Amino acid sequence: MRKLIILKSLIDFVWIVTCIPALLILAFFAIYIFIEPEALHMILDSDTSDIKNSLMAAQLFGLVFIALGFVIIYCVYLFRKTLRYFQRVKPFHTDVIVHFYKIGYLLTGVGIIASVLIFIGQLVFTSQLKINLGLSPYLMLICLGLFFMVLSEVFKVAKKAKEENELTV
Repeated sequence: MRKLIILKSLIDFVWIVTCIPALLILAFFAIYIFIEPEALHMILDSDTSDIKNSLMAAQLFGLVFIALGFVIIYCVYLFRKTLRYFQRVKPFHTDVIVHFYKIGYLLTGVGIIASVLIFIGQLVFTSQLKINLGLSPYLMLICLGLFFMVLSEVFKVAKKAKEENELTV
């Protein structure tokens, strides 16, 4: 139980220190990239001439990455809600299973979309064909998402076994 308290405290700390300010910064940045296109250099690693030639594509890429940031923040929010059920000693609640599946689905989607966007962005903005076969954060997001989806299935099976066990007693 002590580990759960530490985990919940750490997630709450990350939520307060990182996620809440990130919501405001991402919302501001989503508007600012249309006012000042030079701000896109923070997201896209390319020359100024490449961004000026395809400004609308660069702004679209920026918006998609900002949307992916919002999705990751939403996943942290769902994880916080799930930890509350664990603190109330309700690990087999239906919402826990739904939250785990939703977190997994969203994280897997973010990882796949970000990987494809990085590949296309390198091709469009720098005219280079780079394929990263090593360890990347997007690959880790896909793995983490799949883990949450498997965890959801495990909890679903455990809930069913618990209900059957309660009926036989």
